[in-house]
Amino acid sequence: MDKWVGLSVGEVLEICGASYADARLLDDPPGRLRAVEFECREDGQPKPVVLEIDSGPGLFSEERAWPQTLVEKQKVVAVHSSADRLF
Repeated sequence: MDKWVGLSVGEVLEICGASYADARLLDDPPGRLRAVEFECREDGQPKPVVLEIDSGPGLFSEERAWPQTLVEKQKVVAVHSSADRLF
């Protein structure tokens, strides 16, 4: 999974055969997008994946809503198997 570091969220979703609609956006503190969680099916078996992204100032939303195009172009800085270790 470390091979995904540096790729965009959209690229990893495609590799994993995952839909953006199935992804869960994780923000901490509320409003500051930090990660995207979904199930990767790259090897056939669904596996939980959390893509940590660089949370710059353009990723803050008071409404906690981010455009799909914005999220998909974010670069992955780390990959985790669980959100528990992130926050």
